[in-house]
Amino acid sequence: MAGIVGDSVVMTKRNLLRMIRTPQLIFFNSVQPVMFVLLFRYVFGGAIDTGGAYVNYLIPGVLVQTAMFGGAGTSIGLQDDLSKGMIDRFRSLPMARSAVLTGRVVADLARNLFVILLMLGVGTAVGFRFNNGFFP
Repeated sequence: MAGIVGDSVVMTKRNLLRMIRTPQLIFFNSVQPVMFVLLFRYVFGGAIDTGGAYVNYLIPGVLVQTAMFGGAGTSIGLQDDLSKGMIDRFRSLPMARSAVLTGRVVADLARNLFVILLMLGVGTAVGFRFNNGFFP
C-alpha cells in the first residue's frame, strides 16, 4: 500500500509540474469561466426572469459547468499520454499501475479546486451570496 501511495504522489507531482510548465492551460481554464460569469451576469442578466437574484442561479450553474469541463480535461490528458507512449513507458517501470490514473486525477482535482475557488471569488464580487450559509 505504501508503494501505491508513493507512486501516486510521484505521478501527481509530475502532472502538477507539467501544468506549471504550461501556464496557458491554467490561464485558459481560469479565464473561460470568468468570461461566462461576466457575460451572463451583465449582458444576459436581465433577459431571464428568475423571481429572485439571477446571480444566485448563475454561479452554481457555471461551477458545475467548470467542474465538467475539468473532468473532460482529465480524460483528454490521459488520452494524450496514451497516444504519445508515456503510459507504455510507465508500464515498463516497477510502479503501481493505478498510480498513473491516480496521479492525473489528483493533479487535475487540485487545478479544478483552484478554478472553483476563483469562481467563488468572482461570483462574490458580482453579487453571489449563500442564502442559507456555506454549510446549511
